[in-house]
Amino acid sequence: MVNYGPASKYYDLFGSKNDIAFYRELAIQHGRKALELGVGTGRVAIELARANVIVWGIDNSKYMLHIARQKLKAENLNVRRRVKLIRADMRGFRLKETFPLVYIASSTFEHCVTEENQIKCLTSAYNTLENGGILAFDVSQTERRATSSWWIDRKDLGKEEEVVRTIFSRTNPQTNVVSVNLFFDVYRKGLLKERFYEYGEAKLSSRDNVERLLKDVGFTVQKVYGNFDKTPYSKQSQRIIFVCGKLSIHSL
Repeated sequence: MVNYGPASKYYDLFGSKNDIAFYRELAIQHGRKALELGVGTGRVAIELARANVIVWGIDNSKYMLHIARQKLKAENLNVRRRVKLIRADMRGFRLKETFPLVYIASSTFEHCVTEENQIKCLTSAYNTLENGGILAFDVSQTERRATSSWWIDRKDLGKEEEVVRTIFSRTNPQTNVVSVNLFFDVYRKGLLKERFYEYGEAKLSSRDNVERLLKDVGFTVQKVYGNFDKTPYSKQSQRIIFVCGKLSIHSL
C-alpha cells in the first residue's frame, strides 16, 4: 500500500481526469448508486455526485478522506448529501448497504500486493454488489512497464509557488511488485518551502491473472478495454479496464 499522508493535498494536481466520463456513464446506466473502493480525495466520486449519483466511498487514509471532505464543503447541499465517506480497508470490509455498481479507479486495485489481498478485495466487492451488479476497475498494462523508471512533474500553485513531484519506481521481476518513492517539493520564489515523502508498493498483474481471480471469486468478465474511450484491449493498450458482472441468483 501507499502511505498516503500529508502530501494528499497535492494529489489532485497530478491526478488523471480521463476516467471520469467512463465511470460516470457506468453509474448512470446502473441505478445512479455506486460504491468506490479507494475513494481518495473524492476526485471521481464528487463528479458522479454532480451527475445525480449517490456515491459511498471507502478509504483507509485519514488524510485522503480529510481532503475529500474539504472539497465537499465547496459543493452545493444536494451534491454533499449524495456522498458518504467511510474509513475502511478495501482488502476486507462489510457494509449493510448493497450497490448496483462498485468501481475502483486510478489503478487502486494494484495496492493489493499479494494474491490473498487481491482475493479479499474482490470478495468484499462481490459481497457488496446487488445480484446482477457490476464491478469496474482499471490496472496498469504490464506489457508497457519498464523495470525501473523516474519522472518529474511540476504544477503552478500561484503566488509565486509551485510543487514539483518526483517519482522513482523499481519493479521486482520475480514478484511483479513495484516499489514507488514519491517526493513532493514545494518552492516559493525558487526556494524550497516544504518537502513530503511517501513510499508505496503496487502489484502488476497480467490480464490472464486478473481474470482468473475474478472467476475464482464468482465474477463474469463482460468487457475488457484498453482505454477509457472503450478501445478494445491489446498488448499495446495503455491500460487494462475490466467490467465484470455478478451473476443473479436466478441465473445460477
